[in-house]
Amino acid sequence: MKTANYFKNVSLTALLAMGSFVYAQDTADADNSTNIKEMADKACDCAEKISVNLTREETVEEINSCITAQITSNQLMSSLKGLIEEAAKEIETDSTAVVTDTITDEQIKNINISINSEENFEEIQAYMFANCSAVKTLMASNNIESKHSMSKNKKALEFYYEGLDYYEKGKYDMAIVSYNKAVKKDPKFAFAWDNLGLSYRQMGNYKEAVKCYKKSLEIDPTGVTPLQNMAAAYTFMEDFKQAGETYEKYIKLYPNDPEGYYGAGRAYYMGGNHEQGVDNMFKAFKIYSETKSPYISDAQQMLAFFYQDLEQKGKLDIFMQAAKNNNINIQDEEE
Repeated sequence: MKTANYFKNVSLTALLAMGSFVYAQDTADADNSTNIKEMADKACDCAEKISVNLTREETVEEINSCITAQITSNQLMSSLKGLIEEAAKEIETDSTAVVTDTITDEQIKNINISINSEENFEEIQAYMFANCSAVKTLMASNNIESKHSMSKNKKALEFYYEGLDYYEKGKYDMAIVSYNKAVKKDPKFAFAWDNLGLSYRQMGNYKEAVKCYKKSLEIDPTGVTPLQNMAAAYTFMEDFKQAGETYEKYIKLYPNDPEGYYGAGRAYYMGGNHEQGVDNMFKAFKIYSETKSPYISDAQQMLAFFYQDLEQKGKLDIFMQAAKNNNINIQDEEE
């Protein structure tokens, strides 16, 4: 895992380039793009086996393990294929040579296979984040169960799963009806309150969504989903003060989760508190990088936007001070 020292020499040119991030399949040659897609698709199959009942950090670690395993497997197969091809060439100079598609233990011992598990890692990760439905589902899941997460009331559960079905079909108005029935049957059904809030949010009714998240937090004050989504709802309502304060509560509970810092960074900056906005975004960027999170590109783009916006406002010192506070040395390559 990288440490803070990794960030000591971030160049200004590289930072500005962050704002125009594109996926590798748009810039790499056709052959490499095809190879990345093939590895990403296989890693996606691996991701489908990952449990949704994990923390965000554990989820990212599992996804990254799928990617690393696929890269290693691909490089090993390429190396072994090369060995077979070399053996095939022997027939050209030695008529007695026998070529097979079988590699002996002795041949494997004698070949120097160098595996680089980092090769194409970011490109594969970015492709999966954009195209792998399993990864999208995992990264959207925060349903870590607590005492009152699920209900033991059979009728409440029936309405809850009915709501899930409506929600997945995009029938948010019907989902609202079902989830309301579920919480009436069991007022302490936290997940039902969470999903009711999500449904109201999809309908653009942020005030009702906030009320649902507050109900959920009364049941479980440490709930990940209600805290994150309540902060997001406040952001949509342009109540940046409340959004920032809610993200701060999330950060206190989950200091190692970059989502809190990222959300706080956006909320504070949009609310005019540039100092806290940039500082929190740098914190999010560092954790995303350390955990190799596919969300790192979002933080990169936000930092690039902050830099350009503050430069236009003549307040670039705010950006540089925040970088210094986070042990990041921004260097201009032209100097």
